[in-house]
Amino acid sequence: MRDKKKITIHSLRHSFATHLLERGLSLRHIQGLLGHANPTTTALYARLTKTSEQDTTVAVNSLVNSLRVDLRRP
Repeated sequence: MRDKKKITIHSLRHSFATHLLERGLSLRHIQGLLGHANPTTTALYARLTKTSEQDTTVAVNSLVNSLRVDLRRP
């Protein structure tokens, strides 16, 4: 028998914010959609997920790989 989870407005807002974050929407835009005055409040809803962590790693690696650094001394 499966345990039934209670679904609340709070859990729906959290899921909504998390999915938006995973789709690449900025925390600032999510903050506006949720109507938060303080970005810290939004950060509580939009906790980092494995998908967003992986996307961040890919983005940072892509940026670093695109840099051209000349390590030779002038």
